[in-house]
Amino acid sequence: MMGVMQQVVREEGLVRGLLTPGLSASLTRSCIYGGYRVGLYSTIRDNLLFLSDNGGTSCSSHVVGVRIASGMVTGGIGAMLTCPLDCIRTRMQAEAGKVTNGILETGLRRGHPVRYTSMLTTFVSIVEKEGWARGIYRGATVTVARASLLNGAQLASYDTLKKLSNQEEGPMLHFLCALASGVIAQTVVMPIDTIKSSMMVGNNWNNIWQNLRVNGPVWLYRGYLPACAGQGLIMVLQMPLIEEFRRLLGVAAI
Repeated sequence: MMGVMQQVVREEGLVRGLLTPGLSASLTRSCIYGGYRVGLYSTIRDNLLFLSDNGGTSCSSHVVGVRIASGMVTGGIGAMLTCPLDCIRTRMQAEAGKVTNGILETGLRRGHPVRYTSMLTTFVSIVEKEGWARGIYRGATVTVARASLLNGAQLASYDTLKKLSNQEEGPMLHFLCALASGVIAQTVVMPIDTIKSSMMVGNNWNNIWQNLRVNGPVWLYRGYLPACAGQGLIMVLQMPLIEEFRRLLGVAAI
């Protein structure tokens, strides 16, 4: 991981190489997706618990199951709405590199002309050349499945770990539970994450099966450590901030 990062920084610089590729699509997607997946979670969880009228403890299998189901529902809804942005982000990140006279000198597509210059041009280009189902919604089934599993594992583990700790709500509790839930969630969804990324850059199921036959199941966990680091960082930044905003707005903690 460090070797790849050093090469990218050396060839393209820190900002252009690591921080900005696909940033506009990532930020837009995060605002919409995050609002649905986290904002709706508590409401759906509490309503499902009320409807089921189960008297189990806060960490019983029934309650944990409801948390997982609630997270999967909100994650799936958010992913369905933001799947085009997910595809745009992946394409823009794959297009990253140093450009001279319209030709990429570095990156995955070095030696090829630049295809995408902004979020809007990426969207228009994909729809015009590839259509909706085979283009902008390419891999939507995998994307929604991945988001459902990720959010179910993420929010259910975060919610349950907080209850198991028996600690008072606070930044340190939120930080530790967020970090652990990020690692748990990424472990659950890593195989789907690998398949989704492979499909969004143009591969099909035949390519994926070929990779599995050649490299074995370990191929599905390629890039696991940086993925866990990324997911853990997202959670430790996101969840404490969300919990603090909820507190300031007078809304109960997740």
